[in-house]
Amino acid sequence: GVFFNAMFFSYLISPRTCHRFVGYLEEEAVLTYTREIEDLDAGKLPHWAKTQAPEIAVNYYQMPEGKRSMRDLLFYIRADESKHREVNHTLGNLKQDEDPNPYASEYKDDKPHPRKDLKWQKPQGWDREDCI
Repeated sequence: GVFFNAMFFSYLISPRTCHRFVGYLEEEAVLTYTREIEDLDAGKLPHWAKTQAPEIAVNYYQMPEGKRSMRDLLFYIRADESKHREVNHTLGNLKQDEDPNPYASEYKDDKPHPRKDLKWQKPQGWDREDCI
């Protein structure tokens, strides 16, 4: 409860700071999942090497047949965390009281812009000039 309330009041004071903070937490998650994949590949997690992803994860990530191992699941989760990192860093780069949400915006050109999918990713987030 303490963290939730602290984050709530912090967001009221400075949304940009909170988004930046969460972006760094997500970066740490990406690194953690990368290490888990490396450990799995190095044989350090033998139980996971034989384990299939749980059904809830298969449904959530819409994992195709033949791609449902724990290793596959770690790649899905890491990609998800990577996108969360990008979104939060992007929102941390914007002026909350002026700028629209770039992930809800429609762009009329073919240049890379923030998207909900993984097509164009920027780990450090999109700069304000890329979004407006």
